[in-house]
Amino acid sequence: MQASVNRVRRLIYVTTRDHAYTFQAWPALLAPTGIEVQRFCYEQWLPAARTPVGTYVLTDFDRLSVSELQVAGELFQTLVAAGMTVLNDPRQFRPRAFLLKQLQHSGINTFGCHLPAAGEWPDRFPVFLRTLAGHRGVLSELLHDGTACQQALEAALAQGFTLSDLAFITFAATPSATGAFQKHAAYRIGDRIVRAVTVNQRHWMAKVGELGVASEAQYREELTEMDHYPHAAFVHRVFDAAGSTFGRLDFGLTDAGPQAYEINTNPHMGSGAPDELMHPNADRSATMQRIRRDLIEAFGAQVPPHPRGWIRLRDQRRPVPRV
Repeated sequence: MQASVNRVRRLIYVTTRDHAYTFQAWPALLAPTGIEVQRFCYEQWLPAARTPVGTYVLTDFDRLSVSELQVAGELFQTLVAAGMTVLNDPRQFRPRAFLLKQLQHSGINTFGCHLPAAGEWPDRFPVFLRTLAGHRGVLSELLHDGTACQQALEAALAQGFTLSDLAFITFAATPSATGAFQKHAAYRIGDRIVRAVTVNQRHWMAKVGELGVASEAQYREELTEMDHYPHAAFVHRVFDAAGSTFGRLDFGLTDAGPQAYEINTNPHMGSGAPDELMHPNADRSATMQRIRRDLIEAFGAQVPPHPRGWIRLRDQRRPVPRV
């Protein structure tokens, strides 16, 4: 009895201060499995002298500065050396533009990313203009020629956006059988891939979804894929290319095959509201319930029991890092 009392299954989820809401439901969801969840913010964690023993999930890399990523990378190494499981290595992080270029160069994607700050300009249309950092989104409709691109860029600069944070992305999406656009998604938690729900929307930038757009057959197929997910190998390949072991990949299915759009290292994973897993379509409701169950199991597989205790992160004689 004493041995079990002195051991704990602890999951520590680290985000920026303003984006801890993404994981707010999970302390209660994981509690029945015996997992204790603690949520830390980088603003407090990076300068800390010690941190609890447990399994760590490091997120929100695209919201950290280079110096913050460097300190987080040092802490990653300390945790791994202490025998902890740590999902996501800050040293491997690729910002959006770098990841998209890598995926194109490696043949995973067929579409490109063009940085006007580097003198790059689209060579294939249509494209759209978007911001790169902080998930601030798309700034234009589809642009079909160089003149439209120049006008969109000038409009973004006039609104106060910075040139270094802007990119033209080649449009890569094929409508589904219903004529709507789809955003597919999947989570990676360690070595587990968990299918996420598919967003169906009439607008080409499928993001939040629309009721009545997907067909009954699509919902049935989605539920079936919870057992036999045909894109698991693709999802693994993209995460491996990104050097990431946790997050959500958003991608599309096109005539050229699946195309990766982004990896969100701090995905919103639900609010925990009682009606959150309910949907007018019974198959979609079953899919959402299955996703929740699979995510709980995937987290559980990453969190072994450890003796209660602390890990020293730095010698107290060293100056506290300024982040």
